[in-house]
Amino acid sequence: MSKSKFSPGDLATPLSEKEFDELDEFLISGLTSDETLTVESLDGYLTAMVIGPNAVPPSYWLPGVWGSSEEDAPAFETIDQAQHILGLILRHMNGIIASLENDPDGFEPVFGFSRIDDSDREYIDGEAWALGFMQGLTLVRADWQALFDSERGEEWLRPIRLMGALDLTPEEEELVDTPLQCEALTQEIPTSVAAIYRYWLPYRQAVHERTLATSMQRTESKIGRNDPCPCGSGKKFKKCCGAAATLH
Repeated sequence: MSKSKFSPGDLATPLSEKEFDELDEFLISGLTSDETLTVESLDGYLTAMVIGPNAVPPSYWLPGVWGSSEEDAPAFETIDQAQHILGLILRHMNGIIASLENDPDGFEPVFGFSRIDDSDREYIDGEAWALGFMQGLTLVRADWQALFDSERGEEWLRPIRLMGALDLTPEEEELVDTPLQCEALTQEIPTSVAAIYRYWLPYRQAVHERTLATSMQRTESKIGRNDPCPCGSGKKFKKCCGAAATLH
């Protein structure tokens, strides 16, 4: 894994395919917990953060990437490794922003694929992405109330909720009973994301300024629990990314 430092300006650089794969591998590695988001869920989670009416600081949403408890915090081996991984996450988030700003209708969420038994037929599967989106939506729900109260908002959120909500009714569960049904709903998600993005565009503050991490400059080889968190929040690591149960 690269240990190179990055400057705030580097955060505008899109992830290469190799870097995306590196982030994917880290999220499912032994350094993270079973509760850490997969790269598909992370993409949905970050999308929920960036398409709403307000800019959401990393210090608020980053702990949720790792899990719901303090024990879920990643076991970064060095401060450089932490900076590198957090830089990849922030750059991926900025890539989502850039994609939506440039062409909302061309936005491509990171979906997975599923296969039934030994069939050669692969189905597009947005469940993990939708789970991440719904988790992110929980964090910003109060800011989204106007959308929830609108008929169009319910329509736009429908495929995402059916694929990612954990509180479906028995009738709703019948709508996601087969891979073919799930694939059809998954294919509706990009249109929903574009519509939600456009809905909030007039409200969005400063059209989502690029996320900066100006305090990622420490050079110590180990992250101490009392060290400043490398996410740039200004808080101690144990009170920020090292305390995944606390969303701040």
